[in-house]
Amino acid sequence: MIHFIIDFENTGNQGLQGAGYLSGEDSVTIFYSKSNYNIERGRFQEIQDAHCKFDICKLKKPGKNALDFYIASRVGELYGSGYRGTVIIVSNDKGFEAVRDYWKSCAAHGRSVIIRPNIERGILASNENSIRFQKVRKRLEGVNLETEYLRYEERMKIRGLLEDGFGDTKYQNDIEEILNMVEKERSKKIVYLNSLKNFGRKDGLAIYNKVKQLIH
Repeated sequence: MIHFIIDFENTGNQGLQGAGYLSGEDSVTIFYSKSNYNIERGRFQEIQDAHCKFDICKLKKPGKNALDFYIASRVGELYGSGYRGTVIIVSNDKGFEAVRDYWKSCAAHGRSVIIRPNIERGILASNENSIRFQKVRKRLEGVNLETEYLRYEERMKIRGLLEDGFGDTKYQNDIEEILNMVEKERSKKIVYLNSLKNFGRKDGLAIYNKVKQLIH
């Protein structure tokens, strides 16, 4: 269970990225003011579909940092009522670091305040033991563009070989499927078995022999 406190005045709809990962055990409070109150219907629907505990808090009287005080008060209210767990403040406002540091200095077991720009990043920072954490971590893990470029070049090279080998045959419309098959597994034995499985014994054997000639 995580309490998500959304500083909608600060993040807008971008802060709700990752709302699809919410569960019925979570709690979400959106704090907003008249300066920013239009929420995307899709994001709002994701929160509703999660069946989490959900409430909305409107700033009653405008003022400098007024909504920040609302949010800080809600954190104190949560922990004061006996909650022992993680609170994620979704905001880009560095001022909330003081709230985080306060609860950290209290050395209160189980109380942890995390500040992140959206729900998704908050889940990743929580390091919770859950399937959704694994999904978020996988989605956000870095991709080396140099490595991907080398893979792309290799794919284009293999495509060229296959087009040269099958371009004037009855299998010319199957080049993309053959490419995917070869790219997935280079082992001769596996390519042979997949060729028979995907194209039948006769055509599969013909395709395998041509692939072996062109690539292996």
